[in-house]
Amino acid sequence: MISDRRSARGRRRRWDRISWWYSLLFVVPSIALILTLAFTATASNDGVKGVVKDAYTGQPVSNANVSTANATAHTGGDGSFSVDDPNATAVEIQKDDYESTEVPVSGDASLQIALRPTKLEGTATNTKTGKPVAGANITVVGQNDERTSTTTDDKGHYEIGQVPVDANITVSYDGYTIETKPVDKNVTIDFEIRPDTLSGTVMDDAGNPVEGALVAIGAASTTTAADGTFKLGGLPDSGKVQISKAGYVPTEAEVPDNLQLAATLKVFQVHAIYATAQTAASDELWANIINIADQTRVNAVVLDLKDSTGQLYYDSQVPLADQIGAKDPILDVSKRLQEMRDHGIYSIARIVVFEDPILADKRPDLAIHDVTTGGLWTTWNGVAWVNAHQREVWQYNVDIAVEAAKLGFDEIQLDYIRFPSDGELENADYGDQFADETRVQAITGFLGQMHDALKPTGAYLAVDIFGITLINDDDGGIGQTLLDIAPLVDILCPMIYPSHFAPGEFGLDIPNDHPYDVIRWSLASGLDKLGGQQDKFRPWLQDFSYGVGIDYGTGEVAAQIQAADEFGGNGWLIWDPSNQYHTDAFGGPE
Repeated sequence: MISDRRSARGRRRRWDRISWWYSLLFVVPSIALILTLAFTATASNDGVKGVVKDAYTGQPVSNANVSTANATAHTGGDGSFSVDDPNATAVEIQKDDYESTEVPVSGDASLQIALRPTKLEGTATNTKTGKPVAGANITVVGQNDERTSTTTDDKGHYEIGQVPVDANITVSYDGYTIETKPVDKNVTIDFEIRPDTLSGTVMDDAGNPVEGALVAIGAASTTTAADGTFKLGGLPDSGKVQISKAGYVPTEAEVPDNLQLAATLKVFQVHAIYATAQTAASDELWANIINIADQTRVNAVVLDLKDSTGQLYYDSQVPLADQIGAKDPILDVSKRLQEMRDHGIYSIARIVVFEDPILADKRPDLAIHDVTTGGLWTTWNGVAWVNAHQREVWQYNVDIAVEAAKLGFDEIQLDYIRFPSDGELENADYGDQFADETRVQAITGFLGQMHDALKPTGAYLAVDIFGITLINDDDGGIGQTLLDIAPLVDILCPMIYPSHFAPGEFGLDIPNDHPYDVIRWSLASGLDKLGGQQDKFRPWLQDFSYGVGIDYGTGEVAAQIQAADEFGGNGWLIWDPSNQYHTDAFGGPE
């Protein structure tokens, strides 16, 4: 038993010795930890330290104001700071041209703070001259549409502050391109802008200003004022200036370095004869038309593409023409156009619009109906018309006209741009929503759509109107009023056929017996109504005999031409449905 106890005591002394050494392993780290915590607490109790840098460049920000609730300091040259506030929970940093920021003080008192700069500067220069652009507008716009603006100084330099984050900056100056850039992380943004506004005048070859001439380059275009002046902005980097107007030979010019252009347009009066599609389809008959142009003053041909039968006489790609079976492609349009170009002949495509029995028959939903029968309404001659109020009818004819312009015709001439004038008009049903006062709206609405569609093609737009339209103030029941139609077209073609005026018109017992007077007085009346715009008129003259009075021959045709020449408009057009002309009346080639 004793030996057992001794051995037990012996074992206990050995473990006591070992236990003391092990205790040191726990005590030393504990002391070290306490000393470390004490040191850290002492450091944090000294205040807040840190460094302020530019958020974009990473460079130190000196002389920034650093403040806590109880103390203030400034950053040094290296961006460092030390604020003597052991109880600080947050610091606020401020500096001119930087966005103020507040950061919390964490256990680590050494802070790394980034300030976002809010000041931009730069220059605006002219790309063509390299010179500074003074007075340019500089605008900064943030995501919430907050705006800040300034202008460049005499050296083209600008400075602008309070720039919000994720903003865009724009430079603009009258007559120069507008440029916008994202600010992103830039503090310097330079602009190179170029002059993009062309100014000048357009005169005719007699030195008179040309009003309403189209001045275009690329997608930019404008028209000249009454004094021939123009100002065209949005010029592209390259390209030539195109100047044109119906009644003049189009021209083009280089963009001058000083962006000041003086252009001259040569007067071109159209002297045209009409040719049916059947005439143009015959090589022999067509050769006679060309010969007339070669041997006389005639310099233009009005060629039927779609006549009052509703037929299209070329291989049209307009889908509706195929669907209703309107195509009778007897014309090689490309061949005839090339022949006209070869002979210096101005080409005019005639398109009959609202007298269209084919479309009316195949699409009765687009036609005028008879209130007594419920069927299609027709004229005294049994011809059905489409409803001028129907937008699908508009689009069908717009598509045809645009196609003709793209084929290469210089001008598109629309005929039967009206409501019917004969037949039992009281039985014509256009739909409940239409009334007398909407007739003019239908015609002008259609012409407005046509004008906009043709403008990009470069082809001129002409319309045939009743001769009486030059005299009447109302629409004559057909939707044609001179003042409403004139602004929508390039050329007005009144059909001033003396044989079509009633006895007593113009104070004449038989107007048909006075071809010169009827033409001259009608044109004068139209000019008076428009208050000028002489070059917008190009009358249809008759080379046929009709109704009471004298027969028409060389003398009567020549008298009408003389009246049109003296009027001084956009020339004249000669109509004979059989294309048999009194060529001696036309005069020799010019």
